[in-house]
Amino acid sequence: MKFIMREARPEDAQAVDNVMLVISEKCTDLNRMQKQIEKLQNDPQKYLLVAVDPENDKICGSLLGVVFEDICETGRPILLVENVAVLEEYQGRGVGRQLFEEIERWGKEMDCHYEMLVSGLNRVGAHKFYNRLGFDEVKGFKKYL
Repeated sequence: MKFIMREARPEDAQAVDNVMLVISEKCTDLNRMQKQIEKLQNDPQKYLLVAVDPENDKICGSLLGVVFEDICETGRPILLVENVAVLEEYQGRGVGRQLFEEIERWGKEMDCHYEMLVSGLNRVGAHKFYNRLGFDEVKGFKKYL
């Protein structure tokens, strides 16, 4: 099935929050999320992407792409992919693959040199998915501020 890929809108906040519960235990403050979505819409180096089921208009997946500058090698920017989530009942149906196809299309349009993402150690199924998409597993570090 071909899902609709589009930029998130402020009125999508509740549906996006439902998707985020796949990777997070807490709900987001919806007013804050709406403001964040508006902010992201106005930043050309950020793309909050949602996947929509065309049969029922339900948002079933989401990810955030952020382009940031790099000073190494070619000096081309890097695409960071974050907050990747697909509702459980839609997993295995091509939603994630289509999300990545769209964000990679955008990343190429933004002249990104490569893309990277961070995934929790316990998300073994997601790691297999990322490997199938062509990601190489490298060691990373994370520190909460």
